[in-house]
Amino acid sequence: MASGGYIDISGVGFGYGESQTVLENISLAIDRGQFAAVIGPSGCGKTTLLRLLAGLVRPTRGAVAVGGRPVEAPGLDRAVVFQDYSLFPWMTCLENIVLALDQAGIGRDRAERRHVAQTFLELVGLADDGGKLPGELSGGMRQRTAIARALAINPPILLMDEPFGALDEITRARQQDLLLDLWQGGQGGGGAGKTVFFVTHDVEEAVILGDRVIVMGTGPGRIVRDMTVDLPRPRTRTSSLRHPNFNGLRDRLLDELNLVVDERLHPASEDGARI
Repeated sequence: MASGGYIDISGVGFGYGESQTVLENISLAIDRGQFAAVIGPSGCGKTTLLRLLAGLVRPTRGAVAVGGRPVEAPGLDRAVVFQDYSLFPWMTCLENIVLALDQAGIGRDRAERRHVAQTFLELVGLADDGGKLPGELSGGMRQRTAIARALAINPPILLMDEPFGALDEITRARQQDLLLDLWQGGQGGGGAGKTVFFVTHDVEEAVILGDRVIVMGTGPGRIVRDMTVDLPRPRTRTSSLRHPNFNGLRDRLLDELNLVVDERLHPASEDGARI
């Protein structure tokens, strides 16, 4: 059983009735300030695990805890950044962040909240875009707004569900560098010291960003590998790609994923033979 981490997931299972088991016997400990990347094929339960951490759903079995306290509902200690941005389309970028600050009780009045929101928009390079509606921005700019909103409420934990998955290659690369810089304490340190749980389908992205990469398998969802990323910090995308250990880490993870996919396509019979 995983134990002793800032985030503790102990013997967790999740399903819909008896007919559909999504996760089975997940145990995982994540230290405070660690960047944990999670990869796996579609349907392995990565997003469900993130939603359990967020308190959006409850486990069928086992327990989820943060800082020794059970996770039973969403809380201000955990901010979630989804792939679809989750911004209110009728509110400006600044107003989306101000609303989150208001709900979190941050700031003495609206003027102070607007100042905080503007500060974090500047942090992510959107100083001149706070008055725009989400529909007036590119996908990358909307995602930066969502990240600014998450950082503005200053949670100790960031839960990120494929936040760059829909972006073009150049924008995605820039967002990876932005997140690395923020998390490592750059650009004002808005993300410094935060614990990050980052779901992705991209093996290279997981290695570039993570202190560790957790590989999940299917049928039902389970952890099949937990690999330490031995690349030095601070990092950039370029420094990671050029490091002599990068290709080996990526290839080992790809091998693990290939095994997971092969097991799903060719499940073993009761005597262990592939069928």
